[in-house]
Amino acid sequence: MKTRTNTQLFKTGFLAGLASGIVATAAMLILNIVFATLSLPEVVGSALTAIMPASVFDYLHQTIGADAKHYLFDGIVVGQCLVFALCGGGYNLLAAAWHKRAASTATSQQKKAEASFTSTPLSYYHGLLLAAILWLLVGLLFLPLLGAGVFGAQLSIGFINSAVTLALIGVIFGLLFVLSQRWLINRAARKAQSSEHDEDAALSRRTLLQRGLVVAGVAILGVGVWRFITQGVSSSAAPVATLIQHFKSKIVPPPVPHYGTIQATKFLSPEITSNDQFYIVSKNLFADPTVASGSWHLTVNGVVDHPFTLTYQQLLALPMQKQYESMMCISNEVGGEYMSNALWEGVPLKDLLTRAGVQKGAIKVIFYAVDDYSDSIHLEKALEPTTLLAVHMNGATLPQGHGFPVRVLVPGIYGMKHCKWLTRIEVVADDYQGYWQQRGWSDAAPIRLTARIDTPLISANVQANQITAISGVAFSGNKGISEVDVSLDGGTTWHSATLERPLSDLTWVRWQYPWQPTTRGTYTLVVRAIDLEGNVQDPNPAPPAPDGSSGYDSFDISVV
Repeated sequence: MKTRTNTQLFKTGFLAGLASGIVATAAMLILNIVFATLSLPEVVGSALTAIMPASVFDYLHQTIGADAKHYLFDGIVVGQCLVFALCGGGYNLLAAAWHKRAASTATSQQKKAEASFTSTPLSYYHGLLLAAILWLLVGLLFLPLLGAGVFGAQLSIGFINSAVTLALIGVIFGLLFVLSQRWLINRAARKAQSSEHDEDAALSRRTLLQRGLVVAGVAILGVGVWRFITQGVSSSAAPVATLIQHFKSKIVPPPVPHYGTIQATKFLSPEITSNDQFYIVSKNLFADPTVASGSWHLTVNGVVDHPFTLTYQQLLALPMQKQYESMMCISNEVGGEYMSNALWEGVPLKDLLTRAGVQKGAIKVIFYAVDDYSDSIHLEKALEPTTLLAVHMNGATLPQGHGFPVRVLVPGIYGMKHCKWLTRIEVVADDYQGYWQQRGWSDAAPIRLTARIDTPLISANVQANQITAISGVAFSGNKGISEVDVSLDGGTTWHSATLERPLSDLTWVRWQYPWQPTTRGTYTLVVRAIDLEGNVQDPNPAPPAPDGSSGYDSFDISVV
C-alpha cells in the first residue's frame, strides 16, 4: 500500500477527529441533560463571560437579542468539535513521527513494521491512547485554567462525576476516531480506483458544498447586520433634552394614587402572569438543571451557632406565607419583556436564619445553586419578612424552569439575586461577590423605577375621533406606584393615567389612559412612573449594564 504524506495523514486525522468529535460532543450534551454530568461547553461559556466586561456582554445581548447565549453556546460547541478534529490530525502526525524515529534505530524487519503506521489504518490502542492523553490534558490542565479545579473538583458535580464523564467521552471519541479513520482510508483506496468521471463528480460536489458554505456565511452575516440595524439601536422617539428640561427627581409630598377601573385591552399584560408565560433567564447556555426532590437537601451553615440540613419534605412542613411579587431581570431594556408577576408561597428566610443563630459580625448571606451559580444579599435584606424561599408559584409546585425545588425571592432587587435551584445558604462575615458581580454587574442591584407601554403597539395606526386605550404596566420593585403619566407630544405635556389597584406593594401596577385624538398626524407617546415615596422615573437613558436600564418608554404613532 502506498505510504501517505504528512498532509494526507493530517487531513485524514482531522476529518476522522471532526466526525468523532461531533458524536462525542453530542454524547456529552445528552449525558448532561439526562444524568447532570459534566458539560465542557457550559464550563467554557462560564469562563468566557467571566472575562467579558458587563458592557460588552450587555451590548451583545441587546444587539443579538435573547438568543445571544445560545449563539455563544453554539460557537463553543463548534469550537469543541474543531478541537477534536485538530487533536485527530495532530495525533496522526505525532504518531507517524514517533514511528519514523523508532524505525530509524531498528532492524530492517522492525523498520518495515514500524513504518507501516503511515500505510495502514490505526489500531484500537491508538484510540485509547488518544483518549487517555485528552483525559489528562483536560482534567489536569484545561479545567483548572477555567477555574473548575482538577478534574472539575470545584464544580458542584464534583471530581468523580467530571473524571468519569471525561473518561467516557474520551473513549467514545478515541474508538470512533479509529473507526472513522479506517473508513476514510478504505474510501480513499476505492476512490483511487474510480474513473475520472467519478473524480470530476466528486470535485463538483465539493465545489457545490464550498459555494453553499459561502452563501450560508453571507446569510448569517446578513442576519447579524439586520439584527444590529433593527434591534441594536434605541427605539425611544422622545428627545431626551425635552424630558430632562423640567425633570424633578422627587415630588414632595408624593402624589395620591388615582385608582379606578381599567378596560380589558388586547396585548395589555395580565394582572398575574401564568407560569408558562413568566420570563425565564439563567446563566446556563444549553440546559438548566433537573433536580430530584427525593435526593435534594438544603444546608444552612457559615457563621451560625447551629448549622442544619433540611430535606424537601422537611422544608414543605415549615410554616409558609404567600405574597404577590413581580420580578424583573437586570438585563431588561426600558419597555422590555423580562418583567412578570406571580403569586408565590414559601418559607421566610428569616425563620431559617433565626433557627441557625446568626453570629455577631455576619454581614451577608450567600445562596448556592445546583448549577454552580451563586449570589449574595446583605443580612438586613435577608431578614426582611418578604424575603422567601419559594416552593409554590401561582398555586402550583415551583416549575423546573423557575428553580424547582426551591428558589429565593428578594423583593426590590433584580432577578439575578433570586437564586434558583437553591441547595445551600451560607452566612458570611465578608463582602462576597456572586456570579454576575464577578462579571461586572451591580451587587446592590435595586430595581430602577420603570413604566412600559403595552398597547397600542409600535407602528400601529390609531383612528381619529375614536377612543384608544393607552395601557401598560409600571414597576418600582418594593416601593409601589403612586402615579403614571402619559405624554402625547414627546414629554412637553403630561396626563395622569388611571391605576388599577395592585395586588401588593411588591407588584407592578397596570395603568390606562383613554385617548381620543381629533387631529391626524404623528404623535410621540411617552410614559413615566412615580413611586409611593415620590421618586420620579429617571429620564436619562442608560443601558442595562451594570445597574439596570433607565429612560422612558417612547415611540411614534400615527393617527389616520
